[in-house]
Amino acid sequence: MGYRVAPDSGEEFSELKIRSCPVALSNQMASLITAYRRHRSELFPISTTYPNPTCAIVDALDVVHYHTESAQFRATKRAQEEAQHG
Repeated sequence: MGYRVAPDSGEEFSELKIRSCPVALSNQMASLITAYRRHRSELFPISTTYPNPTCAIVDALDVVHYHTESAQFRATKRAQEEAQHG
């Protein structure tokens, strides 16, 4: 038994299960996600928070970026489809 991934995740995660508590994982990721969002908003460069990032930090930021972009793409596509079907 595990926790289901967020319902708006991509098709490749439809059957994915997380084997640990998502709240604990989100607490571990909070600072990384905050740094990513501040970087995307052009408030701070990521190097301010992570001056010497490890490979794990770089990989995590890549994953966060990919899924953020994918979610935005799905939202845009959904809005376009809804606009076409009125």
